[in-house]
Amino acid sequence: MKKLIIYYSHTGNNALLAEKAAAGLGADIFRLMETKPRTTKTIVADMIFNRYPELNDIPDNIFDYDLVIFMGPVWMYHVASPLRTCFKHVKSKIGKYAFVSMTGGALGPNTKISSELVKRLGKKLVINLDLNSAHLCTINRNPTTKDTGSYLLSEHPDDLAHLVKIVVEVFKKINK
Repeated sequence: MKKLIIYYSHTGNNALLAEKAAAGLGADIFRLMETKPRTTKTIVADMIFNRYPELNDIPDNIFDYDLVIFMGPVWMYHVASPLRTCFKHVKSKIGKYAFVSMTGGALGPNTKISSELVKRLGKKLVINLDLNSAHLCTINRNPTTKDTGSYLLSEHPDDLAHLVKIVVEVFKKINK
């Protein structure tokens, strides 16, 4: 099964996860890059006003893949706006797809993401894998949203290896 990982990362967490998972799955990888710098204010404004930021490039060879895995953060309980821009452009070209997110800021699961993805892409997804940093925070036994929002996988290589193992195992099962 030929796989493509399309990812966006603001803090670097989803970038690390995407790069390592792509290597483990033998998947191609495509990084979404914005044309303008991203700030906390633009994150909030994009989410409140449902804005779609401009991207440098969007993959056009989606038809070549049996499975497209989108990876990126969840902002204010919604898929990050750069991914939403990509969705608008690939919606009619996509077959099977999945979503993986290394999220921070929330203390629990993002329960509405699956329905948002179906709405935005017009078809059911294969897998929604929500990897919340609240499960990884070793700062204290009761992490706060500040703890989870500032958590960086680059500072926790064992956690990164653990998450990559989860992603690779989940997606290797799809081949069977």
